[in-house]
Amino acid sequence: MSEEKKEEKGLREEARDLFKLFFEKSKDIQKATSQTIKELTDKTFKGMQPSKEKVKEITEGILEGIQDVRKDVGGRFESVVRTLQELTGKATASVREVITGVLEGVEEVSEKEKREECLRYIKERRSITFFDPNREVPDEVLIEILNTAALAPSGYNIQPWEVIVVKSKDKKRKLKDICYGQQKAEDASANIVVIANLNAAEEHVDRVLDSWVELGYIQRKDRNTLREQILSGWKSPEKRKRKAIRDSAFFAMSVMIIARYFGLETHPMEGFDEAKLKKFLGIGKDKLVPLIIAIGYKHPEKELLPRAYRFKFEEFGKII
Repeated sequence: MSEEKKEEKGLREEARDLFKLFFEKSKDIQKATSQTIKELTDKTFKGMQPSKEKVKEITEGILEGIQDVRKDVGGRFESVVRTLQELTGKATASVREVITGVLEGVEEVSEKEKREECLRYIKERRSITFFDPNREVPDEVLIEILNTAALAPSGYNIQPWEVIVVKSKDKKRKLKDICYGQQKAEDASANIVVIANLNAAEEHVDRVLDSWVELGYIQRKDRNTLREQILSGWKSPEKRKRKAIRDSAFFAMSVMIIARYFGLETHPMEGFDEAKLKKFLGIGKDKLVPLIIAIGYKHPEKELLPRAYRFKFEEFGKII
């Protein structure tokens, strides 16, 4: 017999014997049942999380105890046995409720921890100026960060961002010069050049709408009408620029927060010669570079100063 079977049999026999013992010692049927269930529950929760199978074993043990009592006392106590069966059913249901409550409590705590963890990453994000030049971030980690950041929102899901990751030592040195000599551009493990594609609407709209039709977001008959509506919002050069930069900024912020999950630091840079950068990386005229994100590990010998002053809600907002 396997150890698991022995354990299940022991629990079942223990339930049956406990029930008989309490019944014999007590004339108060409800008290006896209550004591039995309390004893069983205490034992069940001691060092283990009961499964449905375990609850079933306890229930069967109690019912077997009832049958043994029925044999011992005969028909004179038939009503007593029926009462016991009712009480046992209720008590067993209570055990299930306790278990369900515990599981719900665990899930609630887990969700709370997830929320707190998310807030922690947001609060931990700092613009680090000193990176460890001797530590590299693996390509697969960078790709996972960027793929996750691509879940950022964008108008009609057009996703107008592109990136070029500058990681080789030689190219980082050249990038540092383009960034007006900022040492972090060279010391960081990589630099994520965030690009806002001004032609994203025309280039992406068909794939986006095909996906919506396939997933059931829209009916195929409405596809062309919606397509024209989306493209009309990009006709104005000013709107086109605003949409591309705004949504690329959502993406960039997501990159910096997600980086904290991987224990990485970041610094968004706006100080660079965009014309030289576009020539260096072959970025077309129909694209803009809102920022570059240096990413890597903090230098182990450097200490962060306290976070600089942040305006409070009362200083920048109001509720009306």
